[in-house]
Amino acid sequence: MRKHYLDIDGKWAVIFAYRIDAGSLDEISSWLEALGCDAEMTADACHVIMQPNTGFTFSNPDLRMSVMCIGNATSDEQWWDTLVHEIKHVQSHVCSYYNVQEKSEEASYLIGYIMRLAIRALRKD
Repeated sequence: MRKHYLDIDGKWAVIFAYRIDAGSLDEISSWLEALGCDAEMTADACHVIMQPNTGFTFSNPDLRMSVMCIGNATSDEQWWDTLVHEIKHVQSHVCSYYNVQEKSEEASYLIGYIMRLAIRALRKD
């Protein structure tokens, strides 16, 4: 598993993980539990992430933190599609917490900013 910490200007943190295999599930479970995810939802997330072309995002607004996991994909295009989908969830959670309208320019810039953070992290691998 590859993992990175994305810092959204000190306002929100994201644990970003990908290339996930079965040996990674205990660590992912511990992250989710630390964020307050219940056992059933944690088990569901671990099941989902082992399927191709999937991902999940879990956020705890009180901690201003998310776990975003991207599963293995059947193509590069599908992998990027899943990444963008999960980044949108992070953006929605941040916007909700800070009362930012999702159709605003601020929200649009935020999704681009999160994508840039993810790309910078990916380039390190």
